[in-house]
Amino acid sequence: MDIQLIFQTWLSALTKPGEEFFAVEREKSSAKLSTALLWVITASVIAALLGVLQSSIFSSEMGGFDQVLDMLPSDIQDEITISPGNGALGAPSFSLSYIVFGPIFFLIGTGIYHVIASLLGGHGGQYGRFAYLYSTFSAPLMIASAVLGFIPMLGACVSVILGIYQIVLAYHATKVEYSLTQGRAIIVVVAPILVLVLLVACLVIVAFGAIISLLGNFT
Repeated sequence: MDIQLIFQTWLSALTKPGEEFFAVEREKSSAKLSTALLWVITASVIAALLGVLQSSIFSSEMGGFDQVLDMLPSDIQDEITISPGNGALGAPSFSLSYIVFGPIFFLIGTGIYHVIASLLGGHGGQYGRFAYLYSTFSAPLMIASAVLGFIPMLGACVSVILGIYQIVLAYHATKVEYSLTQGRAIIVVVAPILVLVLLVACLVIVAFGAIISLLGNFT
């Protein structure tokens, strides 16, 4: 595995976005699913380790709270401290789970794009090759988002911008791989987001209705 070549590919995908880049990449012998999975798994491991480090740093910054607890009576300490250690261990465990869920979500996401593109008349597109094109920018953005996690407020704002940028890159990759028109390529990329937003809205409405119903039973 040529680390320098991979880094150059990721850098080009992020700094030179457009149909020309993806048209060149799709013709490479490495443009296949195995390469995409290797890159995504690598990025997931790095992101997970960065998440563990981030949790350790932030938890150590809050370590002074334990000294305050030690000054309180034991009965009050028992009330405040619930399941000792669960909070400290929970965050790293959640971060490490990304090693598994990162590749899974990647396969599901690219699979949804592939199905929609095929239904909209995309031709000549191969799922493995599209997954490779998608990994050229999703893998480095995955690592970048993990790095931004060390900057609580600003990092969250920049992560949103990177998320929008990823949608733009996905549009170019989809349009090139499946030879779609501009309008259909936009539909492929936007449709899953709209469906997700609608599902979340429905869940919020149902949850809100359930809360109102429960409150009504207590009145």
